[in-house]
Amino acid sequence: MAATAVAVAAGLSLSACGGDDGTTNTDNVSKSSSTPAGEQTESAPADQQENDSTGTGSQEEAPEQGTTGQDSAAGAKPERCHTDDLTLTASDATIGDDPTKVVAVKLLNKSDRECSIKGFAGVNLLTSEGAIPATRRDQKDDGTTLKSGEPTYFGIFYKANESGGSGVKIKGLVVTPPDEKKSVTLKWPGEASLPVTDSPEPTVEIGPMGSVGQGAG
Repeated sequence: MAATAVAVAAGLSLSACGGDDGTTNTDNVSKSSSTPAGEQTESAPADQQENDSTGTGSQEEAPEQGTTGQDSAAGAKPERCHTDDLTLTASDATIGDDPTKVVAVKLLNKSDRECSIKGFAGVNLLTSEGAIPATRRDQKDDGTTLKSGEPTYFGIFYKANESGGSGVKIKGLVVTPPDEKKSVTLKWPGEASLPVTDSPEPTVEIGPMGSVGQGAG
């Protein structure tokens, strides 16, 4: 059976990375359409990749019953999830009056195959002061395999503007799945603005895949 090779290319200024280092890139941004639930989704049809395994040989060389080529590949590691395999949505996941606000991003495997996903997405908040890249939290991710129709979630953590002023207005959200270059633009479902601050502490943080659960999305 033919093996599928996947080339991972780094983005110009927004890219997601399953490893420890990553840059951000605002190229290849796909605008999404709104859904009745107030969530914003965007994804293109999943690429269909066909594997064809054929062979000839004498009757003595044929595999025994139950040991076909497809069966022998059953334990192979699934290919990673590509942007076009996923439907992305974002929703407010803040609990009560918690001062740390949370937006949950849901990544649903809409393809007809299993795919693996690991690490951190690339995230930029589009604001009145320009794009603000999210800082990764110090959390580890062992990765997960998403079956067809199965989701995973990650969290965006931020401080809301409570100064009484206009603050930094949030206009949108750009997400790039791990190890991908193609981005998705979503409506921002959280608070309207961030505080204006000169603090060296990050304004916006993200967790890895699986950093928030189903209840958040």
